[in-house]
Amino acid sequence: MIADHITKSRSRRMILLPFKPLQAIDNTVHSIFKLPSSLKNQESKHVRLAGTLNGIVLLVLKDMILYNPLTGAFKIVPNPPFESSSTSIENYGFGYGTTPDDLKIVRLTSNNNKLYDDSRSCNVFSLKKGSWSRKSWRLIQRCFIKDCAGTFVNGFLYWIAIRGHGCLIVALDVKEMVFSEIELPFFHSLDSLGTSGGRLHAFGVISAEYELWVMDEHGKEKSWSKVLTLSDLPDFDIPLSIIDMGKIVLLKIKDRKQVVIYDWLKDSYEVYEVNASLVGVWRLQAMECVGSLISPSDLCSSIDIK
Repeated sequence: MIADHITKSRSRRMILLPFKPLQAIDNTVHSIFKLPSSLKNQESKHVRLAGTLNGIVLLVLKDMILYNPLTGAFKIVPNPPFESSSTSIENYGFGYGTTPDDLKIVRLTSNNNKLYDDSRSCNVFSLKKGSWSRKSWRLIQRCFIKDCAGTFVNGFLYWIAIRGHGCLIVALDVKEMVFSEIELPFFHSLDSLGTSGGRLHAFGVISAEYELWVMDEHGKEKSWSKVLTLSDLPDFDIPLSIIDMGKIVLLKIKDRKQVVIYDWLKDSYEVYEVNASLVGVWRLQAMECVGSLISPSDLCSSIDIK
């Protein structure tokens, strides 16, 4: 059954869900299936989807894991040697700078438990070099970065941040390893970031209505334009992700085992029943992945990891 699905799913898009056991929606054939896995000793209170590139997913369970959701093959990524027990790990990212083969894993950390603090460390693991590097940085204005996983598009990683009663976006240029902040004055509550058509999209609340906006040019506030307005999202108002082909993935608030895929181009939606349990409901994110038979070992040939 799994082998048949793998054969049929190459080059198809699947939507990975933050449930345990891990499950995915094949939106091409409109079906839901459990993901194959041989992960051992990875019991965790949280299932975090931290990024996906080239058919490989960065999972955060007990450890950071590079995982192929079709084959179940995985590699465990070593922790940075310079992090201590007092380090608070807050956010993750998975992206590349100049070329797609120069993949990097990003961990944003702090050294205390304060939510609002402008001091951060950015720890970067290069899959090509097989080593960690560290960069200190400071937010221009104090804020709490809300997203667990950064959204990667066009060489940048983006995270939602909260400052006071407003929202903004923290961006990282993966090639230059330079941070910047993007103001979003029009959002009262920013719930989700995602990509569609190769551009960054933002979904949130403006004047009591849900709105979807797209950024046409990186970092420029005036380049944002509105895609749609939804006056009401009855029964499924927890956004999990924005995905390609003009769709939003949401979780039903009344029954957290029902996932909704809303197609804003057709103004229609489909409901999927999930036979699993949510693990770690804080900062939930779903992710879109293109089926591939690439092995995590192919990305980590120079790395001595488990």
